[in-house]
Amino acid sequence: MRLTISALALATAFAATGASAQDASQWTGFYAGFATNIISPEFDNSTAMIPLQEGTGFGAYGGYNYAIGDNFVVGAEVGISGPVSFQTALGNPDFEFDNVVNARVRGGYAIGNALVYGSVGYQMVNYSAAAGISTDGSADGLVYGIGVEMLLTDSVSVRLDYTSTHMNPEAGTLPGVPGDAQIDANAVGLGVALRF
Repeated sequence: MRLTISALALATAFAATGASAQDASQWTGFYAGFATNIISPEFDNSTAMIPLQEGTGFGAYGGYNYAIGDNFVVGAEVGISGPVSFQTALGNPDFEFDNVVNARVRGGYAIGNALVYGSVGYQMVNYSAAAGISTDGSADGLVYGIGVEMLLTDSVSVRLDYTSTHMNPEAGTLPGVPGDAQIDANAVGLGVALRF
């Protein structure tokens, strides 16, 4: 994930060097897009579970942005993705996020055709796996992140997005995991959106 932070910083610097005097109003409006996400989960406060490898999923997102002044942008967004499978270090059995749903508010600063933003919100996952790892269950909790989005044209944008989630699993669905354990998940997403 250290590489992701470096990539976000590099993208921001690149956008700033090519920035022209543009208004944040170019970001105002509805948008919808598709994304691919690399998710890295782990069971916090637990030594009973076998470490999980990263998994890749696909999803969709949409929202609305509103410009405040010349450079500030605020908005709200919902997204859904899945399923995403995570192999254990032994290769089997798998742990799976059947679906991931989140709702976030975003706030950002427009630099030319780029928008550097932070986000915070709520995320819920439904999960399942082979016997001995879990039964079907769900978890929810806080999600927050940072990202860089760039307008390629007036109606098309691309973005690189990093989020971190700390979710409380449903009691009794993760054998061997303490009741106060969390499912932590870091994700890197690459998305393309159409703006309306």
